[in-house]
Amino acid sequence: MMGQLIIEAGFPPGVINIVPGFGETGASLSQHRLVDKISFTGSTEVGYIIMRNSHKHNLKPVTL
Repeated sequence: MMGQLIIEAGFPPGVINIVPGFGETGASLSQHRLVDKISFTGSTEVGYIIMRNSHKHNLKPVTL
């Protein structure tokens, strides 16, 4: 539903990406240099991993 609303709002492709996955997915995204921001909904355990990795590697903003 969120993806459809993003398309309907007119965001260009690639500006907002919805990436489902488990802890490894969040860890990879939080460490990647080309990811500018992470907004995460999920477990506290994975939230800590994402926050720790994103600040350790390039201080990207994170919303948990």
